[in-house]
Amino acid sequence: MSTSDLHTATTHSPEVRPVTGSIAAPSAPVVAPHQPQSVPGGNGLRGNSVRRALQFAEPITPQGLVLAWRRQWRTAVAFGVPLTIVAVVAAWFAMPAPYTAYALLKIDENAPRLVFSTAEGEDDFFTFRQTQMALVKSRFVLNAALRRPGISDLRTLRGIEHPVEWLQNVVKVGTYNSPEILQMALSGEHPEELSALVNAVKDAYLDEVVLADRKKRIARVSELEQIYNETEEKVRKKEERVEHLARQLGTGDSAALSIKHQMALEQISLLRREHARVRFELMQAQIHQQSVAEISESRKGDPGASRKDASSLPAMALPASAAPGQTVDPRVAFATSRVAQLKDLIARYEQQVVDQNHPTLTRYREELAEMERVAAGLSPEASAEPVSRLEMLAKQERALREELDKYSELVNSIGTSSFELELMKTEIEQIAKVSDKVGGEMEALRIELKSPTRVTLLQEADVPQTRDTGKKTKLTAAAGIGSLGMVFLIVAVMEFRARRITDPKDVAQTLGLELLGALPAMPRPLLQFWKSPKDARINLWNNALIESVDTVRSILLHAPDADQKQVLMIVSAAPGEGKTTFACQLAGSLARAGRKTVLVDFDLRKPRAHTLLNVPLELGLCELLSEKLDTQTVIHKTSQDCLDVIPAGRVNEDALAALARNGASWLFKELRKEYEFVIVDSSPVLYVADGGTVGSNVDGAIIAVRSHLSRLPAVAVACERVERFGIDLIDAVMVGVRSNLSGYGYSYDYHYGPAEPTA
Repeated sequence: MSTSDLHTATTHSPEVRPVTGSIAAPSAPVVAPHQPQSVPGGNGLRGNSVRRALQFAEPITPQGLVLAWRRQWRTAVAFGVPLTIVAVVAAWFAMPAPYTAYALLKIDENAPRLVFSTAEGEDDFFTFRQTQMALVKSRFVLNAALRRPGISDLRTLRGIEHPVEWLQNVVKVGTYNSPEILQMALSGEHPEELSALVNAVKDAYLDEVVLADRKKRIARVSELEQIYNETEEKVRKKEERVEHLARQLGTGDSAALSIKHQMALEQISLLRREHARVRFELMQAQIHQQSVAEISESRKGDPGASRKDASSLPAMALPASAAPGQTVDPRVAFATSRVAQLKDLIARYEQQVVDQNHPTLTRYREELAEMERVAAGLSPEASAEPVSRLEMLAKQERALREELDKYSELVNSIGTSSFELELMKTEIEQIAKVSDKVGGEMEALRIELKSPTRVTLLQEADVPQTRDTGKKTKLTAAAGIGSLGMVFLIVAVMEFRARRITDPKDVAQTLGLELLGALPAMPRPLLQFWKSPKDARINLWNNALIESVDTVRSILLHAPDADQKQVLMIVSAAPGEGKTTFACQLAGSLARAGRKTVLVDFDLRKPRAHTLLNVPLELGLCELLSEKLDTQTVIHKTSQDCLDVIPAGRVNEDALAALARNGASWLFKELRKEYEFVIVDSSPVLYVADGGTVGSNVDGAIIAVRSHLSRLPAVAVACERVERFGIDLIDAVMVGVRSNLSGYGYSYDYHYGPAEPTA
């Protein structure tokens, strides 16, 4: 058997064929960066990594589900397509094609206006349309529809306990080919009743919502009219009050009132000065009278003394017009002085008031006329006994005081009334503005009541003539897509939960193992039925496989403890993970390097090495253990120099019992003396206990991991079990990595020759 035959046989075995799916992998032999390791036994960093792998729950991600589905897409399609067909057929026959009756309404984007824009609140189109859609299915509208004649007797409603709730669920309201067109639809089996129900709901909506909104606008006009009348009445009352104040003050002009107030203040000032002068003269008169009385009392009976003393009394003030020695009537003197005062007051008052017949002005004029008669001696009282000067001064002082009080009251009255007048005018102006605005809004609403409503009827519901299959088709398609998607999702989730190893980083980072190398996956034989096995892609893959195994060999031979790794055991967590393939390839690579190597097949229950290396199964390890044959009788030569093989032989109970007793330690002692390397193809760790029995005789173990097939938890448990057996778990090799093989086409055919597959 030639070297190329060995590679071809091992690489074309079923065990190296990749599982479905692919993932990006290095285009050259992969050697993972060095990871720190601990001593065997799982107590250090590697043991912690294994425990983390066992406990780690990777979260589901969309990318992870897609990759999982790609690995199992054939399974997903195989289960999904039949289930989809069944679901589509079942949905098509289970879902009826009902009749559908519908009515159409038009909703204007903006409220129709004839002339004016009123102050009514107007929602935007989207909000208004959504509100109308909700009102169509409101309880009061549906109750009104059910109360219409003949609706409650329809067969469609018989047996329905709560027809309002039923209508809310079955009546569909939405847009129809345009955002402004609203559709009210109902589906069922009785076309005449469907159209009757839809029209009843439509009419109830128009009556209870659209017409009710118009009635609200009419009621709003009435409310505005009432408010307008109330404001007008307020304005009228306040205007009457202003007019009354103007009559009291003699003017309604603010500037005139200000002038009048100022003149009244000046008049008060004059009256106060005059009042002070009169009071001074009155005091002089009183003092003179008192002095005369005292002299008369003390000089009774002496007329000459009286005249003498009288000449010494203080002189009393007389009118300026009186001649020396002339006797002046005090009343005439007072009347003359009062006439001048009254004329001055009347002149001032006539300038201040608008009404020339004001009561105060009239009273001053009457008093002036009387004083003029007294001054002229025409008063009916002129013939009476002359009044003393003291009495006249006292009367004049009282009159001036009354006049002063009167003007003080007038000043206060003008100040208060002018403020009230200004306030009333301001209030009238404000109320008038409100009244004008209310009146304008009222008139605008009266005109706009003649404008059309925002919602109008386009089409009543007609009796449907054909069944609606569109909904049935959509539901059937949804059932098919949903069932297919459900199958795909279930397969992807299950595959994701399986946590298959797809990336070399999973081995290095999660398990804490160094990756010695990565064996490329065989190209997918999609067109192998007409292409020759000598396809260039097969040759490239064969060359890449040889180089990958040689890389692992170089790493092992140049390791610091390479002289202590004479017996190497190749293990895997489960069958089909490339363990036997890698063991045969590694043994062949060591033999090509000139190292005398023997491959021992300890996978007694499912041996494969003899097939890959083209040696007979009989006279192998089982016969050696059970019949105690000579070791040389079970060693088979191969066509490759420096490579021998001990096949598994025919398994029996005696061989298994002998292996369990001492693990064939004596065999390993003999092989160590004769061979430089002993490669042990062990059984899967998680299924058979033979690996633990043999493990006490090996120097280290390499675990094989198949890309897209090996599961991370299972590999983690296998690593932990190997270390518990006391075996030094060296590192891992990944089998079946999808890679770019173009780089291996450079002169490798010259070195190795083309691959010749065996039958």
